[in-house]
Amino acid sequence: MSINPLYEISRRSFRAFNASMEAVGQNVANANTDGYSRRRVTLEASSRVAPGLYAAPSGTEATGNGVSVSAYERMRDRLLDASAARAQTGLGAAQEEARILTQLEGALATGTEGSLPKAMESFWDAWSSVANNPEDQGVRSTLLSKTDTLIASFQSLDQSLGQLTTDTQEALATSVDEANGLLDEVASLNATIREARANGSPDLVAEDRRDSLVNDLSEHLPVEVQDTEAGYTLTVNGMNVVQGDETTPLTLAAADTVEFGTTGVAFQPGTEGGGKIGAQVRSLTRTLPDVQSDLDALAQTVVEDVNAVHENGFDQNGATNVSYFDPAGTTAGSIQRDVTDPAEVAAFGAANAPGDTTPAQNIAALSDLLTPQAIDLAAGIGAQVERATTQEEAQSALAGHLDSMARGVSGVSIDEEMTNLIEHQQAFAASARVLRTAETVMDTLLSL
Repeated sequence: MSINPLYEISRRSFRAFNASMEAVGQNVANANTDGYSRRRVTLEASSRVAPGLYAAPSGTEATGNGVSVSAYERMRDRLLDASAARAQTGLGAAQEEARILTQLEGALATGTEGSLPKAMESFWDAWSSVANNPEDQGVRSTLLSKTDTLIASFQSLDQSLGQLTTDTQEALATSVDEANGLLDEVASLNATIREARANGSPDLVAEDRRDSLVNDLSEHLPVEVQDTEAGYTLTVNGMNVVQGDETTPLTLAAADTVEFGTTGVAFQPGTEGGGKIGAQVRSLTRTLPDVQSDLDALAQTVVEDVNAVHENGFDQNGATNVSYFDPAGTTAGSIQRDVTDPAEVAAFGAANAPGDTTPAQNIAALSDLLTPQAIDLAAGIGAQVERATTQEEAQSALAGHLDSMARGVSGVSIDEEMTNLIEHQQAFAASARVLRTAETVMDTLLSL
């Protein structure tokens, strides 16, 4: 029988329990650190069946060599992480769409003076006044003034849409730059983490940082993560954007088109989700162009319908075939008044027939057809805002729930860590007693 193995067992025990207590200390120190994953030390029994420093044991001796650290790891649930990332992608998209649509709704607000529906109502009312008082120059001048207000409303909306489009294009460019920065850092951390593991000392801080970056990236793009020996492989729409320490950066092929590097393959945001970049691309390629198209179509209808009636009427000078609006200005940005003098308003159905105001009446009647179109245009955006807000609330609740579940796995519980610390402390003290006992036995043997 040999006393020497007890020394080796005690030495290994001290190292193992010291590592466990260091993990507890690290956890407690970072209990409130964002992105920190709880550390855990896994212990395993050490065998000394093979000959080593001491002679191989006989069959009647224990074949153990104490304890050793088998793993020093972070506590993560990959399935929960993936679900949380997808929820973050949905939340990023919903928030960005709600932001853009809210600005658009503000520009189209129907309840404010000077809004398009209000301007159209005043315009048609002015025509009714002309039909009732065709010889009154003041009434005719008021019509021209209300026409200018309507034109200003169309042009103001056109400018607002143009500015919102420009702002969204700039936001998309910024988002692409931010996403590329995150991709580069993830690729760099892949190399750092791979090298650390190859050296036998995992860089868990770098691994925490990489997971935080992936979470930030998920807000911009629908990222899928695969953990490989080379590090994280990140894909978007099936395209690798990070593989090992290599990246495929996003590029702006046009102001509203995002492509993967030089592949010529465009990012497809789908009908919903897709992160902030997906929402921005959808807004630039669908939402804003659709509203602009509807607004221009309404302006064109106003110009053509009013002109069609006005050109068949007669003004106070007996002239006919006079355009009220410039026929060339058929968009919201180009609509212009062609009539410059109140006397040129063709309110009469025949020359020198002041009692026949059929043209003015017919133009005023266009209100029943065209004003609802202006209201529907704004109401359609309002409905989209409501849907986007509801989606944002739902995604926020889902993302919060999944994040809470993920933190339940990776987060630090001070109470649990204190319990673990007491256990490690007692085990450490017990190992110290084994060592003191071995020393006492050895001293006794040496004194014989």
